[in-house]
Amino acid sequence: EHRDPERPLAARPLATAMAAVAVMAADEGAAAHESSSASGTGEEGAVTGADVPGPAKIKAALMIEDPRMVHYTDFVSPEEVQHILQLCESRWERSTVSVGKASELLSSGYKEGNGTEAVGETRTSTSVHLTFDESYVVERIAARVATVCGCSLEHVEPLVALRYEPGQFFKLHHDGAMRPSTVFVYLTGLEPDAGGETHFPKLGFQVQAVAGTAVMWHNRLPDGGADPRLSHEALPVLKGVKYGMNCFVNIQSQRDTSNIVLVHHKEDGTTDK
Repeated sequence: EHRDPERPLAARPLATAMAAVAVMAADEGAAAHESSSASGTGEEGAVTGADVPGPAKIKAALMIEDPRMVHYTDFVSPEEVQHILQLCESRWERSTVSVGKASELLSSGYKEGNGTEAVGETRTSTSVHLTFDESYVVERIAARVATVCGCSLEHVEPLVALRYEPGQFFKLHHDGAMRPSTVFVYLTGLEPDAGGETHFPKLGFQVQAVAGTAVMWHNRLPDGGADPRLSHEALPVLKGVKYGMNCFVNIQSQRDTSNIVLVHHKEDGTTDK
């Protein structure tokens, strides 16, 4: 799932695999299968995405221990990918970058949101900012992000779908000290010779885009400053189209999630809140 141009790097399986994570309203008597009360409705009042199946089991493999990076297989199902891309139709806009002094954005004391967003020549992809209430699927993926990052759901930023066409890229950058963790989801894959890898130059390896997979890493050092080792870039796509998703955890609460309870589905069929 990842390859190293400088040295081989074998991901080893973690001791446990994460089963699907569901969300439910806090006052419901029983958990709805992979659902949330805060979801969009269709033209006839049906909840958007409620019938879209998620992955049965998400497999985790440790890529490196320090800094800790974990690779996930089947983080999203093919049906969820199709649903997300349908939500994005006719909504793609030029991706933006955070504008500000690097010394501030990467500082342990930075607490001013995500900085000012603007179009920049270092990033040429297009994006769609998804809202939590437009689909069950968006809420479910956010619940998985909170689970693998070990944070509360309220700190997960709105998810951002990405599209990279041939020649498009995002040059070397860091996600910022205001974001303790990142999960990048590869909605679709590319052939090994098609470019589009996520390159971590200071760690000496890159991750290939494989459909349905995801990579999680932590952006901050113990003192709260940005870990410079996690600077990365999206290499130019050479052929095909790469679809991905940014899933960020923020130090600031993003919304009130007191009406939502996460339900973890175990491999034996039982659930655990």
